[in-house]
Amino acid sequence: MEKGRVALEGGWRLERIRRMKLYLYIIQIVLAVAITVFLIVIGKGFSLKPFYLPVNSFIYFVLLMGLIIGAESFFFRVLEIRLSQSASSKYYMAKKFTRRAIIIIAISVVIVVVLWVPFVSQAIEDQLSDSGNVGNVKDFTNKDPLGLTGVDRIAIRSIGKTANVYIVSEGNYVDNQNNMSYLASHRINSNNYYVDVNQPSFSFAFPDTVYGTYYIVVEDLGGTPTQISYTLQKNISSTTLDNVPIFALIFAVIYAFAIVYLRFLMRKHVKGAIYR
Repeated sequence: MEKGRVALEGGWRLERIRRMKLYLYIIQIVLAVAITVFLIVIGKGFSLKPFYLPVNSFIYFVLLMGLIIGAESFFFRVLEIRLSQSASSKYYMAKKFTRRAIIIIAISVVIVVVLWVPFVSQAIEDQLSDSGNVGNVKDFTNKDPLGLTGVDRIAIRSIGKTANVYIVSEGNYVDNQNNMSYLASHRINSNNYYVDVNQPSFSFAFPDTVYGTYYIVVEDLGGTPTQISYTLQKNISSTTLDNVPIFALIFAVIYAFAIVYLRFLMRKHVKGAIYR
């Protein structure tokens, strides 16, 4: 009779803990969504047409909430294990959380390697870069729709041709595409824009401008059609490159600690566990 009463009390407390966890998660998710929307709005970078959602404006908050929820998840799981009256349940709950923790650690390690190992991140940036030829006009977007990568440097090269090359915003080009003097005065590459046989190439750092379409405009000065090659060197945003791996490391440390502790509990209850 006494064992039955203890089991009932343990079950009631366990159900209470699970309800509390569910309510807390719901509140935190609603709060996270609301604050994320607020951060996007005050960031003034979001647009529907063209679609642009700057992840960097809210990624810190989302990662911080993920850390909090992860720590809470471990805390509640330990409470559930302690309140459970069955050795099999204790073992199974610890094993299930351990499997999840291993997956999260693996993802965190991949993120750290991709973003912090120099030759890996450089290889990714090289793959993201775009090259080609332009005769008169070539359009490009300066960032991806999530703002995680963007054009960092533009290189222009012409073999034996003489031309002026202007990089201008969409607004300036659409309104003045036939007015070369206007485009020349509103070019982004203010210092470098001329190529000929003696100076066949130039490159310049593309500024961190608002998301949108930009144009490479070639003004032929040689009297013959001019083919200019271009390279849009893209990089991973500094926010993502420098700080996301730090959060990934913290995730890995928290879940590694969880695995060590839960492994201890699994060894403690393995003999009494019916199913494993």
